[in-house]
Amino acid sequence: MKLDKLPVEFLQALPVLKKIIAHGFEAYFVGGSVRDVLLGREIHDVDIATSAYPEEIKAIFPHTIDVGIEHGTVLVLAGKSEAEHYEITTFRTESQYTDYRRPDHVDFVRDLREDLKRRDFTVNAFACDVNGEIIDLFDGLTDLSERRLRAVGSALARFNEDALRIMRALRFASTLDFKIEQETFQAMCERAPLLEKISVERLFIELDKLLLGKDWRNGVELLISAQAWKFLPNFQQDALEKLLTDLSVDFQFENSEQAWAALLTKFEQVDVKAFLRQWKVSNEFSKAVADLVEAYGLEEWTLMSLYRFGSDKARLVDDLKRASGIAVDPKKVQLLDKALQIHQRSEIVVAGKDLMEEFAIKPGPALGKMLKRIEEKIVRNELLNERQAIFAEVSQALTKEKSF
Repeated sequence: MKLDKLPVEFLQALPVLKKIIAHGFEAYFVGGSVRDVLLGREIHDVDIATSAYPEEIKAIFPHTIDVGIEHGTVLVLAGKSEAEHYEITTFRTESQYTDYRRPDHVDFVRDLREDLKRRDFTVNAFACDVNGEIIDLFDGLTDLSERRLRAVGSALARFNEDALRIMRALRFASTLDFKIEQETFQAMCERAPLLEKISVERLFIELDKLLLGKDWRNGVELLISAQAWKFLPNFQQDALEKLLTDLSVDFQFENSEQAWAALLTKFEQVDVKAFLRQWKVSNEFSKAVADLVEAYGLEEWTLMSLYRFGSDKARLVDDLKRASGIAVDPKKVQLLDKALQIHQRSEIVVAGKDLMEEFAIKPGPALGKMLKRIEEKIVRNELLNERQAIFAEVSQALTKEKSF
């Protein structure tokens, strides 16, 4: 098969391949980028494989970085922009994977077939030459046309080498809407316990992509049927099943925070931050998810709750509620947002130093309490966010305190 036209991303990288070939070596576009071209999908990364060894690549190109030279990868800086930086990887074979994630060592080879047969799935084992000719050694084109995910060679061996491939298969089922070939799926089920040996950071990336996939339901259903969920930190099958049954069939998650919040609202009991701590996510992400879960439990929005969580989170929560069949006033958030005088504390026209100067208040708990009182009254529209109005409120409060 030959591509009618190379995508712009390949055309931009073409001089790099031609330069390698001019020095007597082979060079091809490989992997997921070729698959995405064939599917008509957007290309995210252009990967290049070559028969040239790393030191030979470094001799060809004046500007390179050793990003993974022990595994045969050199970053070639073909231009000033990041889009013109390409990872060039030498054809290689791999030894055993004692950690079920990375090979103990790799051997560089000159044979493209040896390189392609170590890859995970047939639809990721394509190569494309400079003329757009597709090299398909494992009948991946048939699998692609039938939207089928099949391991290259022995499925058990592929998952034994790298257990993360189990989660990658589930992710592809979600993002590409592919069915998993039976032998490949059975091997996933058998090797699922190896997921416990994979770092949670890598598991999170794959699961997150699964949830954000267009057909995330397919991915979640396979996660359940493969029993892979058992080997993820603190997961519950009931929560996954409720995610499928509670949300409308056409619902798509807008972002990662909303997806994980939706999942966690389906748990019987969960300490959101403690749960996410085990997944080693950022504090910022953990707080955002915890806020969404807490806000989801509110009966209705008020000025104070909208001020606390913000309109963006409120919209994400309302979308989740609507998808779950919970009645939501579509205009409530918008009206409350317009009614708010401030959206964050920094918008208050008076700061602590102003109160200290005007009323000789000393820094400390009393000042903090006064500022909090002012903030809440302004949010509830019980006090205008104006200097004189705030001073009058403080003066009245101080007078009242002295009278006791």
